[in-house]
Amino acid sequence: MTDFLAVSELTPLWEAVRAALDRNGLEWRGRLALPRLPAEGRRRLGVLLEGPIPADRRSVPLAELAAAVERLSRTDLVSALTDLGHRPSGRREARLAHQEATRLRRAAVDTTVEAAFPDATWAVGWGDSAWTDGLFARQSPEEVQTLVTDTARVLRHAGTGRSRTELAALLLGNAHALDSSERIAVLVTRALIARDGPESERAVWERAGMPLDLVSAPVLTWGLPLLGEGAVAHSSRAMRDAGLPLHLSTVALRAEPLRVPEGTRVLVVENPRLVEAAAQRRLPAAVMCTNGNPTTAPSECIAGLRSSGADLRYHGDFDTAGLAMAARAAALGCAPFLMSAKDYRAALVVASSTGVELPRDGGAIPTTPWDAALATDFEVSRLIVHEERVMDDVLALHAAC
Repeated sequence: MTDFLAVSELTPLWEAVRAALDRNGLEWRGRLALPRLPAEGRRRLGVLLEGPIPADRRSVPLAELAAAVERLSRTDLVSALTDLGHRPSGRREARLAHQEATRLRRAAVDTTVEAAFPDATWAVGWGDSAWTDGLFARQSPEEVQTLVTDTARVLRHAGTGRSRTELAALLLGNAHALDSSERIAVLVTRALIARDGPESERAVWERAGMPLDLVSAPVLTWGLPLLGEGAVAHSSRAMRDAGLPLHLSTVALRAEPLRVPEGTRVLVVENPRLVEAAAQRRLPAAVMCTNGNPTTAPSECIAGLRSSGADLRYHGDFDTAGLAMAARAAALGCAPFLMSAKDYRAALVVASSTGVELPRDGGAIPTTPWDAALATDFEVSRLIVHEERVMDDVLALHAAC
């Protein structure tokens, strides 16, 4: 670079050129607003433009200045500015490139969601939400297409009973591809929630028939009078005789279908404390626990008992989540037990008479089709009655009738 250009008197000029190119683009060649230059700076600029630059000159054609700089430096304007220590950032080009990449990425989301989920009314909202939350950020259009199509592939295996790690290995080639921290796992989880309703991550996968595995989330039971001579039936009888609850894994439930005498009463509860209490009291009636919303093992246990002719009854918390769980349990064939508006009001009276201040629930109240008055009463009071508060009455009445 010639020393003619690399003088401090021209520094304001080069900064002005750099700023103009950053603002308007590297190829911009409009009129450049002149900064204030010392006399020597104006003289040298005049030499470059082959004409005097008076102190009141406001602008010059950048095209002419660029041509002069390129003739003198024998390089292009951007390279010359870089050599002078005033390298343009290419900010406008970067912004335009980013905008174009964003447009292409968004188009990939829209077209691939439409192709992968042609009949799913929830899919567009799922894609929009994932886009808003940055789950497709910094991905190429091809990577976006892969993420969406892989999500659809995983969802097509819902209900197969294959474990999450097994599906990851079979479909994606890596047993850890659907680990919770992976982007594709987050997308599948959100798709399951969009399709089936809100729940915890593990629960939505298990509800869809894709458990994390088939052994680590068993169903807790007490006193199931299982028929037969298989290992599960023997274990149930042995644990009941010992006064101990029994965990049944999904593997066990699938290995040996449950059989009980026709009409066997089984109480299905939300919270494990009731199973524990039933075992401690050696309750002469069977109890099993969903531990919240029924996941794979509890759901399969309920289905097996129901197909065997068991009389299934359900009790849970009186709160918005518990009422929703009761409705889901009813859909699985469990009749709500001591879950009426009358039972709720009685529990409130007991709490009030003993000076117990119950917590409140501000959530959206689900419908209670087995007793519409329950939802109405809960709307009025909003007071939560946890299952453990009425545990003694629930277990005693279950054993008695």
